[in-house]
Amino acid sequence: MTDLTPTQTIKQGEMISRAMIRATCALIIGILALVSYASFTGRTPSAVVPEGAVVKSRMIIIEAENSGAARILTAEGELIMDLSAKQGGFISSIDRSLRRKRLVAGLSQEGPVLLTLDDLKRLKISDPLSGWSADLMAFGSSNIGAFAKLLDASTKGN
Repeated sequence: MTDLTPTQTIKQGEMISRAMIRATCALIIGILALVSYASFTGRTPSAVVPEGAVVKSRMIIIEAENSGAARILTAEGELIMDLSAKQGGFISSIDRSLRRKRLVAGLSQEGPVLLTLDDLKRLKISDPLSGWSADLMAFGSSNIGAFAKLLDASTKGN
């Protein structure tokens, strides 16, 4: 017959070794020490997006649907673009983020957003009502292009 009894037995309270617990505590203390050092010495955060001088800007209103379709208007209400669900998917997703931020802040869902291009060639969208902003460079060239077109597009009337 085959013996299936374990050759080593683990005590009930020792599922995680003491060495692993000590290593974890040392890691936590080390991280706390590094963060405290950076905080007390006034070290500038290195992962901050660079700010450039605004070269071009435009106030726009995004009216997006859950399907992805979107209408982009000037702040005065003139039509800039009317996008299908396939064309307006990224713009619509940015609008959902914006509306969520406004909802959480208890602000009106209506109102324009500011689209800016700076001298560092960074495209940014920001909401004057809630203070929310997004650096669109993180979303890839095709998604940046969707918003870049809005800076130069002429109005089409209502």
